[in-house]
This record gives sequence, structure tokens and C-alpha cells, in this order.
Amino acid sequence: MNRLSYKVLKAICFTSLLAPLACTDSFQGEYSNPKEQEIVDDKWNPTDANKTAETIIKAVVTKNWLIDYMQSNGGKKPIVIVDDIENRTNEHIDTAAIGQALQNELINSGKIRFIDKAAREKIMKEIKYHNESGMVSEASAKKKGKQIGADFFMVGEITAIENIQGGYKTVTYTTTVRLTNLETSEILFSESYQIKKKFKRSGSSF
Repeated sequence: MNRLSYKVLKAICFTSLLAPLACTDSFQGEYSNPKEQEIVDDKWNPTDANKTAETIIKAVVTKNWLIDYMQSNGGKKPIVIVDDIENRTNEHIDTAAIGQALQNELINSGKIRFIDKAAREKIMKEIKYHNESGMVSEASAKKKGKQIGADFFMVGEITAIENIQGGYKTVTYTTTVRLTNLETSEILFSESYQIKKKFKRSGSSF
């Protein structure tokens, strides 16, 4: 076998080894814009959570209760703690995402102070370590009894009404949020926001 024939045979063998790889499924992926509104199915999605939080918090910081509170307290900003949003729909909804979106909008408004309820246990463990481990200098150790108490408690729920007719499915989500004065139990603010979505699925039923 001459040198040329040997090279050709070697190339054929190498190509044969790669052939199974060439026939396998290929994968392509790309980054999408996290701010872009997308509807991928007929369920509640992160865009719904963000739109709901943005609208409700705009109402929170523009209604009279905030002006009245600050005028009665020497311009002091109210301190709010956000509780879990209750899911009263028949589908699985990550209500923690709604709560986080509400917290983000509260903080970014600059008009309300916020207490992180979720971090309380971790904070208490860290303070205990500061004071009882003997490993933290007395000058820098954080003391008990220094945390700031909340003025208002934010609670809420989300409900959904579905309607299927003529091949279309309509879902109306209603999120309601209330602010309650922790000292007096008085509800000073209540706001609801609705998102209505319409879907059509061909080839199968909902």
C-alpha cells in the first residue's frame, strides 16, 4: 500500500469514528432578557409577580395613609415587615417570589423602611455567637435588644378565576395586599390588582 492510499484509508476510518457523534441530537441555547415579558404557558409566572408588586407598591407609597403617618410622627418613615402571601388558587404558585418582589419595590421606593423577617433566625444566631462564643471583641459585638420594631404588617392573598369557552381559556388573578398597624391592629391600607390572561391551545384541550 502506497503512502497516499494509507492516508486516504486513515481519513476514512477517522470519519467513521466521528459519524455516530454527528448523528446525535444537537443542543443550542441562548440568554434571554430577564426583563422581557414572556408567556410560556397558562400559569402564573415571574412577570405576573413583578407587575403585581410594582403596581401595588406604587399605590402603597402614594396613598394618604403614608402622608398621615409621617406627619403624625415627625417625618419618620414607617417600618414594614412583609408576611407570606397566601395562595388561594388551584395551581402551584411560588408566593415567596411575590413577597420578594414586594420587598424589592418597598426598598426601592425610598419612602418606607423594611425589616427582613426571613433573616431573623440567622441574625439571632449571629448575635448569640457575638455575645457567648468569646471569639468576638466586646467593642464590635452586637448587643441584644437593639433591633428595630416594625410599625406595619403587610399580608395578602392571591386568587384565580378560570373560564373556558370556545377553545379559549381566560384566567383572572387577583392579588390583594393589606397594611395593618401592629400596635392598634387597624388596617390602614388595602389594594387589589388584577391580571387577566387569555390563552388558545390548538390540537388539545385545557
